[in-house]
Amino acid sequence: MLLNNKKVLILEQFVLDYDTKKYGRDIAKRLKLNQKTVANMLNELEREDILKYSREGKNKYYFLNKLNPHIREIIKLVEVGRKIRFLEKNSKLKDLFNKLEERASGMVLIFGSYASGKSNDKSDLDVFVIGSIKDIKDLEDLYNIKINIVKSIKNKFDKNEIFINEIIKNHIILKGIEEYIGLAWQA
Repeated sequence: MLLNNKKVLILEQFVLDYDTKKYGRDIAKRLKLNQKTVANMLNELEREDILKYSREGKNKYYFLNKLNPHIREIIKLVEVGRKIRFLEKNSKLKDLFNKLEERASGMVLIFGSYASGKSNDKSDLDVFVIGSIKDIKDLEDLYNIKINIVKSIKNKFDKNEIFINEIIKNHIILKGIEEYIGLAWQA
């Protein structure tokens, strides 16, 4: 199994919610890729046992093959790739993100406008922490950005909660990838 850039982009559509079912045409439209290319990639991922599909009428809906013993490692690779692209895109704040990781014990996620790629110079940075984090007021002053920290605990990570569901669908994992995958898997 070799994951090329297009396969990774397609798999990113499935790591935003591990239970989601996706239709190839929707993926092609969202990624602005040729529909035939996406169909070929989906078929390859299905042959590699990474995805499965169900038929609804004439349509094939693809979903993660949770029975694949390596699927969590594949998800981890995709999440790391998302983090790297996020840090490259937001290179001016890379040091800030590193300092947030250092000051936190536990899991640290970015959500909101930064995670969705819709941030601007006036955007707040929304950070979700399961665990603890030291004071960040000095970081706000140093980087001239408002940082909203939302703290929680593991047993409150429930997909049925609207806020948690929004984080699952729109996140960048700075720290605690394996912990996040475990929580989102069970949520």
